[in-house]
Amino acid sequence: MYDFKLADIGEGLHEGQILKWAVKVGDTVKEGDTLVTIETDKVNAELPSPASGVIVKLGGAEGDTLHVGETVAIIDDGKGGSLPAEEPKKEEPKQEEAGASVVGELTVSSEVIASSNESASSSASSDRARVLATPAARHLAKELGVDINKLKGSGANGRVMKEDIIAASKGTETAAPAAVVAQPTVKISKDGDVEVVKISKLRKSIVKAMVTSKQIIPHTVLFDEVVVDDLVEMRRVNKERAEKQGIKLTYMAFIIKAVTEALKKFPVFNASFDHENEEIIIKNFMNIGIAVDTPDGLIVPNIKNADQKGIFTLAKELREVADQTIARTVQLSQLQGTTFTITNFGAADVAYGTPIINHPEVAILGVGKLEQKPVVVNGEIKVAHVLPLSIAVDHRIIDGADAGRFLKEVKNLLKDPYLLLFN
Repeated sequence: MYDFKLADIGEGLHEGQILKWAVKVGDTVKEGDTLVTIETDKVNAELPSPASGVIVKLGGAEGDTLHVGETVAIIDDGKGGSLPAEEPKKEEPKQEEAGASVVGELTVSSEVIASSNESASSSASSDRARVLATPAARHLAKELGVDINKLKGSGANGRVMKEDIIAASKGTETAAPAAVVAQPTVKISKDGDVEVVKISKLRKSIVKAMVTSKQIIPHTVLFDEVVVDDLVEMRRVNKERAEKQGIKLTYMAFIIKAVTEALKKFPVFNASFDHENEEIIIKNFMNIGIAVDTPDGLIVPNIKNADQKGIFTLAKELREVADQTIARTVQLSQLQGTTFTITNFGAADVAYGTPIINHPEVAILGVGKLEQKPVVVNGEIKVAHVLPLSIAVDHRIIDGADAGRFLKEVKNLLKDPYLLLFN
């Protein structure tokens, strides 16, 4: 029997909701056949069968949530063995699970799990009783072979979270942040004519990412604008040639190219900061993330090794990854390993904005609405195409002057885009 368990399917993605089964009990499958589509916080992932055989059991119904380490399906692969024994359900406080599972809960029970049946046996059993953890977390610890009693929980009141267990199973367990301040319980009135809307898994992920970024990173933001008449003309001249190759040539392709050239001169912008160890990790590769507006919320896929690609290639890959992201079919690999992010306010008909850094990156470029406006050139007023830009940086390791120099380099490359063709 092959017990196919949910692996860690992506960076920070530790659970998924069963969207649709492609098989049922009794079906014969081949290795590589799609078994199920799982909805994670950011993408819908099709999980292939790891073995050939007959489906003996499914790990849940459509709509159920599976956590890392839990059974997706059991396959009779002809190698013998028996079905894993069903674990008896423990009677533990249900309200604890609601508060500990996802971002967005307003109240968390601090009740200690009942110890009346455990404390009588031994001091070790008594220790287990004092460990705060949900039933699902305990089950996950058992599946991954982690001694939950030895973990220091990062949750409220020292509660052991699923993330703590997963980190311990990988040998990457870290102490809970010392400076985390407990969030107060807030009761919001629902009296009167109101509508209560549950937020999606993606929105929960966005909430967590934005709060983390603003809590950890001291942002500073600079604004400027650049005349891009030559860029507009270059795009116009090459647009038809690109279309003949099936490529939609947008300004964003030129902006990505300009950013990669600027990152070569200012590599600290293509880095992460390890505050605990006081180290700057400079990445020697450039995976440029592009914030994509989808019907469900903002998702940031990236273009791998963008510095090694020409403008036409960047335009082609940008369109492909944006379409896949909107359809929620983008590969998990395209969401991982981003080193620098660009967000386009202009797509929403907005000139300026203050972007939030995509932690653990250290900078993000905001691009505003391109429009014609009067400017002064050599003492004379003329109408020109003007592009607003903003750069947010992690002020722990990047000073305002450095941010200004980086932004100036991007501006120079967009103002004279022919420089992009010779780098």
